[in-house]
Amino acid sequence: MGFDRAPPRKRRREPYNVDVKLVEIYEDLASEKDEIRLRAAQGLVSQFTPDKEPADDQIKKTLQRLFRGLCSSRKAARIGFSIALTEILTQIFSGSRESAEFGISDVLKIWESQSSSSGSETGQEQRDHHFGRLFGAEAIIKSAILFQPSVPFSEWTKVLDLVFELAHKKPWLREECGWIIYRCVYDISARKMDAKFVEAAVERLCSHDLARSPEGVTIWLAAKDMFPKADFPSKVWKHDDPLDPKERTSLSKILKESSAEQMEGENKGNKSSGVWSSKLHFAWDAVISRTSVSEDGSSKTKSKSKSKSTRLTFVDFWTEVVDNGLFASSSSDERKYWGFLLFNKVLNEGSPQQVPHIFTKNLVRCLMNQLAVEDRYLHRMAAKATKAIQTRVSKEPGFAAAAVRGLMATSGTVNFDQATKTKTVEKIVADANSDALQEIVPLFEKLIRSPGTSDEKAAASNRQFVAGLLLSIVRAKASTGNSDSEEDYQMVLEQILSVFVRFAYFMDSAPEPALSHATQELLRNRIISSLNSLLASQQYAATIPYAVVRQIRDGAKSEEFGKFIINMDDKLQDSVKAAFKSLKKLSSKEKKGETTSIAAFKLLYSLTVLQVYSGDADAVSMLDELEFCYSNFVGDDSKDKDTSDASDALVEILLSFASKQSQLFRRMSEQVFGAFADQVTENGLESLISILEAKESLAGQQEMFEEQDDDDDVEEEEDGESDEDGDDVEMIDVDEEDSDVEVVLGGGASDDSGSSDEEEEENEEDAAEVAEFEAKLAAALGTHRAEESDSDADMNDDEMDEVDEKLANVFRARRQAVSQHKDKKDARENMINFKNRVLDLLEIFVKKCHSRLLALDLLLPLLRLTRRSAVKQIANKANTVLREYTKLCKGNALPKIDGESGPESLFELLRAIHKEASHSGPTAHATACSQASLLVVKVLVGHDKAEIAGVVDVYAETRKAQLISTKCHIQPSFFTDWNNWCVSASKQLKN
Repeated sequence: MGFDRAPPRKRRREPYNVDVKLVEIYEDLASEKDEIRLRAAQGLVSQFTPDKEPADDQIKKTLQRLFRGLCSSRKAARIGFSIALTEILTQIFSGSRESAEFGISDVLKIWESQSSSSGSETGQEQRDHHFGRLFGAEAIIKSAILFQPSVPFSEWTKVLDLVFELAHKKPWLREECGWIIYRCVYDISARKMDAKFVEAAVERLCSHDLARSPEGVTIWLAAKDMFPKADFPSKVWKHDDPLDPKERTSLSKILKESSAEQMEGENKGNKSSGVWSSKLHFAWDAVISRTSVSEDGSSKTKSKSKSKSTRLTFVDFWTEVVDNGLFASSSSDERKYWGFLLFNKVLNEGSPQQVPHIFTKNLVRCLMNQLAVEDRYLHRMAAKATKAIQTRVSKEPGFAAAAVRGLMATSGTVNFDQATKTKTVEKIVADANSDALQEIVPLFEKLIRSPGTSDEKAAASNRQFVAGLLLSIVRAKASTGNSDSEEDYQMVLEQILSVFVRFAYFMDSAPEPALSHATQELLRNRIISSLNSLLASQQYAATIPYAVVRQIRDGAKSEEFGKFIINMDDKLQDSVKAAFKSLKKLSSKEKKGETTSIAAFKLLYSLTVLQVYSGDADAVSMLDELEFCYSNFVGDDSKDKDTSDASDALVEILLSFASKQSQLFRRMSEQVFGAFADQVTENGLESLISILEAKESLAGQQEMFEEQDDDDDVEEEEDGESDEDGDDVEMIDVDEEDSDVEVVLGGGASDDSGSSDEEEEENEEDAAEVAEFEAKLAAALGTHRAEESDSDADMNDDEMDEVDEKLANVFRARRQAVSQHKDKKDARENMINFKNRVLDLLEIFVKKCHSRLLALDLLLPLLRLTRRSAVKQIANKANTVLREYTKLCKGNALPKIDGESGPESLFELLRAIHKEASHSGPTAHATACSQASLLVVKVLVGHDKAEIAGVVDVYAETRKAQLISTKCHIQPSFFTDWNNWCVSASKQLKN
């Protein structure tokens, strides 16, 4: 039988009290959020304040938990536990405690035991224990419990030994160990503690063979500065100073952490950490902070030490340690990486006296090499370095001079930007202030004179680059304005243009190698481009051009820069002399009270004289005409003079400038024309209109410029050509952005700027010419290209001569055909450019003079141009001018009919417009005709409402022609616009 067994009774557990709050505190100490960690540390520390009188067991358990927590890699445990540990140690041992059983020696035992590694742990666990020991040491030292009088000195040395042992045993922790002791030196000094603590630190540093390490150098320097009277181990450094000039080689090896070499006669070599870090060692800061350069450029050092030796200067340090050390040709990429970090650091934080000295030869060479190729290892670091330079210049514009000198002069490579495929120097000079530019411009002048190479082609390239930089300065300041005073900026501009003038117009014997004709031509173009930029920004439009021609004149007189390259006969010199007299008078009038006309004449005179100095034969006659205009407009006896002839002459002068493919002369002609637009006469306006009506072809160009098409002369020239022409001409590539030449082509890059039909026609003509040439060539050879000769017999001498003569004739004809084709193309481009410029002038005219009755003379020419021009750009521009004109003519701005002309001429104009509207044309043409017609109607009706009857008759005739004539292609919108106007004007006409 079975017995009922009672269920087993559960074992009763002993009660276990868990401090939930304390658990949460320890958990929060490892939080990644700063505010949570700090709140937890504050909560824990509050339990150990003196008033709480914590028990020894509580202290021991808490310290064990905290030291153990330092060995955890979880989240941010080391940071939070370290903060709490430091504060608790400070609280516990800050005052006298009744219980003396738990002392500082016990703290050190807990620290040592909790952070010890038995050797059986995994690699990660061992690393965690080592970090725990490091953070524990830092907390103990920061709490200052070891420096209390009651604490045995041996405890301090014990901590030092453990820290240096860790640094010696684990090189990857050496920098952090050194940092703790380095900062401790300053803490001891701040607490005004006995020097024995620092002496012990230095002594232990040496005993652990770490004195000649980056950490050893910094600790020694800090100790020497803070405690100059302390006793230091002897025979470690020359004169007991790591920065002694005789230690520069050792210092370089140490900071590079080069452990391969042993110092002769010494048993202790340079100690390497064995681990490369992408961050700079704190030793660099410690060393650099103790060297500086005075404001006058001489080197000096900051040292509180009373050593008899002179410390290493910043210049010597940078040259020896950084340039010859980190940036030596044999240095690894990792060392050069450090070098770039150091370069950027000094750029960002260095004093104005230090920074100019960091552009050393090896560094700049490495910078250029790394910038030049994108896939190089240090390309990004080099790019960061250039950005750091630009950033410093933008914040400190005066630094630009040192940066430019360092990048261009130090390296010996003048064309830094070209070599590195960047715009580093260009951006630097653009941000430079006037003080920096006054140093940069003479440097550039020196580089043009001596471009750093004897090779003529390379010298030409370097000079072109420097000239481009000078031009970029002008452009940058012209476009962005100037923060300096106008006088300083104008002085810089004149200085830049003076450099151009010196080398562009004079044969100076100083430059080596001598400047080529092509380089001088390029420099003259740079003058034009500089003036163009200044005119575009409306700054110094009259003063700077006048200064340029004065510089040329004065240089020609004094021959300071060598022989003047322009040969000037007596007549030419007299014309130029008269021009300068007028310019002088204009300047005097300008000082009394500047007017638009005076400034315009001053600009026109200056640029005309500049054209004379550039060898333009037409400019000489323009000077005489200009003198005539000046005497009639602003001369001393100009009052009550009839200016109509002078106005016509002035228009012709401006057209001469406008015909040139130059933005400068376009802008100049626009500015001057704007000043005198209200004085343009009927003849002057007709001169402008005649250009619009000329054909966009070679015939049109000949008509405009009175050229004769002399085929015989062309043939003679072609016959006299040599295949070797141009062999001795030096070609220099001119960047498009540096060129002032403005060519407006009919084709262009877009469909809107040219005619596809005309391009197809040109292509067909080219194909026909090629076919004709091949046929003539085959005929000269006595066979067709598609046939093969059956005879293998050789030709005799007479037959060979005959074939040679035939071939010569064929190729001569071909050259003539190609030349004529090019002439046609160039002529078309010239006429398109000329018409564009004239339309620009007419746009100015209608804006300023739309209320003049004379402006109505533009209507028909603009309408015809809109319809006839094969270049869409020209047609559209003409339509734009016309639209602007009709838009401005409203209300009181309508032209008024005077008594002399009467309405008859306007009715003729109205009928002519209607006839023009009957022609087939683009949509824009029909709209423009309607606008022009209504404008004339408004003028007639505004003069006399009774004229509406005649206007209706004109429109009726046009409607009749539309209905019965096959030649009338007027658009319906023409009458729609008329009807709309009638509706809006009916009320006004009835009143």
